[in-house]
Amino acid sequence: MKAPIREKDPRPSDGRRPTGTGTDSGPSHPARRVSPATTEPLARGFIGFLGGPVGRFAEVGRSRWWTPLRTLIFTALVFLSFGFLSKANCIQGARGEDGTLGIDWSGNRQYVSACYNDLVPLFAGRGLDVGGFPYAWSWQEGDLTRYLEYPVLTGLFQGAMGWLTRLTWPLVDALPGNTLPQAGWYFALTALALSALWVLTIRIVAELAGNRIWDTILVAASPLVIVHAFTNWDIPSIAAVAAAMLAVKRGHPLWAGVLIGAGTAFKLWPLYILGAYLVLAVRGGKLRPFLGMLGTAVVTWLAVNLPVMLAYPAAWNEFLRLNSERGWEWTTIWAVISRETGWSGFDSGPGDPVILNAVTFLLFAAACLAIAAFGLWVERRPRVAELVFLIVACFLLLNKVWSPQYSLWLVVPAVLALPRWRLLLTWMAVDMLVWPMVMWHMLGAENNGIPGQLLDVVILTRDGLIVAMIVLVVRQMMGRSPDKVRAAHDGRDPLAGPFGEEDAFTLRPRRDAGGGERREGSPATPVGDDG
Repeated sequence: MKAPIREKDPRPSDGRRPTGTGTDSGPSHPARRVSPATTEPLARGFIGFLGGPVGRFAEVGRSRWWTPLRTLIFTALVFLSFGFLSKANCIQGARGEDGTLGIDWSGNRQYVSACYNDLVPLFAGRGLDVGGFPYAWSWQEGDLTRYLEYPVLTGLFQGAMGWLTRLTWPLVDALPGNTLPQAGWYFALTALALSALWVLTIRIVAELAGNRIWDTILVAASPLVIVHAFTNWDIPSIAAVAAAMLAVKRGHPLWAGVLIGAGTAFKLWPLYILGAYLVLAVRGGKLRPFLGMLGTAVVTWLAVNLPVMLAYPAAWNEFLRLNSERGWEWTTIWAVISRETGWSGFDSGPGDPVILNAVTFLLFAAACLAIAAFGLWVERRPRVAELVFLIVACFLLLNKVWSPQYSLWLVVPAVLALPRWRLLLTWMAVDMLVWPMVMWHMLGAENNGIPGQLLDVVILTRDGLIVAMIVLVVRQMMGRSPDKVRAAHDGRDPLAGPFGEEDAFTLRPRRDAGGGERREGSPATPVGDDG
């Protein structure tokens, strides 16, 4: 008598709902969502506290109000409120001898409370309190005429928020007992606008995450949001990058180019994600969509920049001048080397860091070439998010400027490339600690500030975690560790869009049908997702 055949468990090993059972009508059907209760040990305890994981036969996607997206947006709003509170001590006012209400940063409040942000001091420091076109305003620093040092769209954003502040300030000032100074009101309005853009980013990332929608919680509840959401004007560029990736996913590379061009007009770094799509375009023989994306990015950037470039050339060039003449920033590896060794051979001082500029440029260029070569060589086709993560991570690690809020740039690519919850939250928590450490270090020894060696320990720990993440992404690309994102999307890259999944060219030798080897750089026979 034959033993009975045991039915195979219809639940996939990656924690998704059963497929092909009548409840799954497509690759993005709610029933195919990956439950973190089955894949992420960090989430199990919290999910158990809420009542336990979703049952095997539960109907997923039927909630009328608390949908995943609304839950994620609510979480984002909670953490944005934490971010506002973390800066609130720096928007308090005090009246001067003339009765004027101004910002009170007495007693080094901005460092002791770690509430420093660029929004408050630059309101008056860049003429946003007096009106006029942002790039028409200047001031003197010795023999040097200074201008607004931000890319054009960031400057226009600052100017627009300054105009709104001046327009509404009389209403705020007329409130009985008001103690909020005008710069504090400017901060509040700017924080509100940045929060709206961050919520939009969460909405976009939720779609980019696809069947792993709950990975978006790592963006919405990132510890870095608490300290850096309102440190500077970085959120618009992050939203632009996320929107560009979504446009590619939906098959609109031209619109992606528009968004990349606009993002580059906010901050320089969105330009670098073009490198990821170039690798996939070459590998897949899809240069046409890439060239269209590149063309619209250039046209958009020029359309935004040319008017300011022609009307205020010195002001437009201020961003480039300042970045070429400044030395290393407090939290870079170059600062660590200088503090620990006392050697400043890479940096001849602010105003003339020729060697440092050359070294950082060459190192980043070499890193980009290595990423491109690896992306063309690796047997299994790289994912968009993996390449974007590697490029942005290498830029941050090697650049001479790593303002602590730049770490926000890496959150979305890291979550999409390597959704390992414990590792990512550990990195973000350590990276969050860099901020109060650098603030307390900037107090100076005369004010009981912490020594540079303690700051360096936290910086090196953060850098080490990012290097570990790079290694894991590389191993993932080589097929030596599981790729959770591909597993949740039938072995495909959900963000590839028109760049497809088949290879037309790689640098890896491939065996032909007769068992021989193709030469490196030769056209490759299309292969499946497993290589």
